[in-house]
Amino acid sequence: MLLLLMAGACGVPPTPSPRVERQAITGGVLEPGSPAVVAIVPVSPLCGEPDEASPVLCTGTLVAPRVVLTAAHCVESPDVSQVLSVVFSPEPARALPAERVRVLEGRLHPAFNAVENDIGVLILAGDAPVAPVPLSGRTLPADVVGRTVRVVGFGLDDEGSMGQRRSGTARVTAVEAGTFSIVASPGMSCGGDSGGPLFLEAEGAEHLVGVTSYGDTTCTRGTNMRVDVHTAFIQAILDDVARAPPTRPPFEPAVDACTARCQGHGDCPLGMACVTGSDGEKRCAVAGLEAGRFGADCTGSDGERLCVKAGGTCRAWLPCDEPEPEARGGGCSASGDGGGAVGMSAVLLVLAACRRARGVRAGARV
Repeated sequence: MLLLLMAGACGVPPTPSPRVERQAITGGVLEPGSPAVVAIVPVSPLCGEPDEASPVLCTGTLVAPRVVLTAAHCVESPDVSQVLSVVFSPEPARALPAERVRVLEGRLHPAFNAVENDIGVLILAGDAPVAPVPLSGRTLPADVVGRTVRVVGFGLDDEGSMGQRRSGTARVTAVEAGTFSIVASPGMSCGGDSGGPLFLEAEGAEHLVGVTSYGDTTCTRGTNMRVDVHTAFIQAILDDVARAPPTRPPFEPAVDACTARCQGHGDCPLGMACVTGSDGEKRCAVAGLEAGRFGADCTGSDGERLCVKAGGTCRAWLPCDEPEPEARGGGCSASGDGGGAVGMSAVLLVLAACRRARGVRAGARV
């Protein structure tokens, strides 16, 4: 149930939909290539919950060394982007540490709403380990209706599983001012493929022409944002990042987060976020958690404190209104050894993601 909630954070239908037993990508195949197509995953702040276990929330495409193009509804809240990483591997669960890059911030189209301008970017903390897909700037050809496009993503497959890069072909059925529609032929995007690319072959090469936005619950029809219509928005961000790459101070568990004030996430070290405490003051906290401070090193999973990742160690996470942390080590809860650990982390991340899920959505996000 928690994993379903997390998947739903990347797309909430506005009205109840008929129950379906399985949402399958028909005709999809494993895609060991397309290295610039990436998985967007949450980062658990809790010890004992490895990055390899994180579920895929959305898909994206690297379009510059530090910029990933995706759907706006995947990055709608600045809070959500603080708990995300981008994974450059055909199978995120098997990715190497060097294939995981933390997200600094997310930016979405200023005119984004339920069905229009569903396009945004994630800005990475460092350069990606693979080459980006260039933006060609080509407009959709006049004869695109009826032609085949290739869809790529990490979403649900024919067996109802997700977490592997897959691709398939779909057919363009209609073109609107800012979108185009597709039907399965036989491949199709589905849950977890939001933000993923659509490629059209022209003059002997593939061109990035679309970003997956939403579709029906049976994953047989989909609506995608046109990249050519949004080139100016994307290029402005590429130029901005190239001119002045954003930076964040390194993660420092020695900081007293209860006294360090902030105005925004950018004021906090990478892996921390600016949160409002019970007293109304803004402080840097471990991303995904409420305001608090680092306590002593954790020595086991039998304590009452949250055990959080702190560099290469695990530390207790204490509320700011509690006394100063003890110098000696102690046990921590939610270290991943018991059944409640994964649940706690998932709940924290779901709550962060769902803070932005308040507007009306058209169609089932995929």
